[in-house]
Amino acid sequence: MMHKITSLHFMRPFSRSAKRTSSLCSRLIETFIYILLLSLPLVSCSADEPESETPVVPDNGEEGIPSSDNVEMITYTHAVPDGYDQEAEERGSVVRIDYDTRDYAEGSGAARTNTAYVYLPYGYDGSRRYNILYFVHGHYSTAASTFEDGNGVVRKLLDQMIAHGDIDPMIVVTPSYNYGQPTASYADADPYCRALPQELVNDLIPVVEGRYRTYAETTDAEGIEASRDHRAIGGFSMGAVTTWYAFDETLDAFRWFMPVSGDCWSLGRFAGMNRPDDTAAYLAEKVQQSPYTGTGFYIWAASGTNDSAYSEILLQIEGMARLGDVFNTTNMTFHQKEGARHEFRPIPEYLYNALPFFFPKNNE
Repeated sequence: MMHKITSLHFMRPFSRSAKRTSSLCSRLIETFIYILLLSLPLVSCSADEPESETPVVPDNGEEGIPSSDNVEMITYTHAVPDGYDQEAEERGSVVRIDYDTRDYAEGSGAARTNTAYVYLPYGYDGSRRYNILYFVHGHYSTAASTFEDGNGVVRKLLDQMIAHGDIDPMIVVTPSYNYGQPTASYADADPYCRALPQELVNDLIPVVEGRYRTYAETTDAEGIEASRDHRAIGGFSMGAVTTWYAFDETLDAFRWFMPVSGDCWSLGRFAGMNRPDDTAAYLAEKVQQSPYTGTGFYIWAASGTNDSAYSEILLQIEGMARLGDVFNTTNMTFHQKEGARHEFRPIPEYLYNALPFFFPKNNE
């Protein structure tokens, strides 16, 4: 083919008409070859893609850790099955806990009281151990919001997932970073979000896991660290900012992290979006200084494609992925819901996808 193009291109025309015909043929053939060559990389890139756009759920294995050869860095979430927003026959309960804590945000250390809500699965039995998730609300919401919004859809979802065998019975706690009323601007809540992980480790986890049976043998620092494989933290919006602070400052207390629609502000407000490489390097150093490199943690990040914070978190995840020796598909993935906006509505779908990954059903 290339020899013929060369011959046509340099062939001496016998007439003006023949010259125009030859030139036209030459340009058409050259254009065809050019398009063909451009398409080759696209063909090779798409050769390994699945025929269906539906993402493949990774095989977590016995330890709940995926291997890098069967996980994609960015996938779409699976829809919640029909009926999971309805009441199950066996319903869990939500319990309010008021606990003593301190002022960690404003620096006074003054004694204060905070409130959290605890989901207990149907038939909670103190003779067995339960995995646990701490899930933090967004701005203008409260500790109660996660279980109240959407006509209690999150509690119904947990009940249905347990009833259908998607997960083992587990405990979910919804704390609050608000000191009374929320700040006028969500960005001004930053110091309170940063303070919450410290409050959880020092005050709330000992209260909750001292009262209810989890994998913590003791609720001191050593007991909390020893049971971190069975403890997750996540949150939406400013709750995601809180989750990144937990990864930064309390990695020894949690193994599983679920930031939804919010970036890391450890280097300043919106630094995860505006300084993704600096943020990634900072977090990588924190990991490398810990005993939890490799598969010692997992970041299950998520956002909707129409979410106002979509680029904030995705840019940071892309920056972290560029440090593949620290962050890769053995410990970090990004999950997106097509068309989802920055609101409570998609949260049940994120939970439906994340919880079986964190705490797969124990078929034994």
